[in-house]
Amino acid sequence: MRYSLLIALLVPFFAFGHSAIQLKPSEAHPIIGQWTWTREANNCTETYRFRLDGTTSVSSGAEKSDSTYQISDVPSSNGFYKLTDRITKDYGGKDCANDDTDSAGHEATIFVIFHRSGNMLLMCESETLDACFGPLHRVDESNEK
Repeated sequence: MRYSLLIALLVPFFAFGHSAIQLKPSEAHPIIGQWTWTREANNCTETYRFRLDGTTSVSSGAEKSDSTYQISDVPSSNGFYKLTDRITKDYGGKDCANDDTDSAGHEATIFVIFHRSGNMLLMCESETLDACFGPLHRVDESNEK
C-alpha cells in the first residue's frame, strides 16, 4: 500500500488507551471539528465535519452526504477509536473514487487513530495500520465565518 511508509513514520506519534462506545461524543472528543484529505491519485479533496450532536457532513469531490456516527470515548489499548457511521442522506454526484452510487443507508465501522498533536488522523479498516487512508488534517475553523 502507498501509505505504508507514511504510516511507518507516523506510528510513533500516535497515542494509546482504552475503548467504550458512546451515543454522542463528549465536547472534548478529538474527532469533533472539520477534517480534510486530498487523494493523491486525482488531487480530489474530501472534507469531513464531525459535530457534537453525533452527525457528520462529508463532501468528496462533487458528492455530498450526511450521516450519524458513534465513536468510542477513549482509544483501545492499540490506540484506535472505533467509529460506526450510517449515511442518512446522499445528495448525489461523483466522489473522489469516481463513484456516483447512492450510499444512503450504508453503515460502516472504521478505526480512527490520532496524531499526538490532535491535528492529524488516519482512518483504518481494522485496528492496524495495514489498510488506512489519510492523514486527514484538522481544519482551523477559528478564521472561518
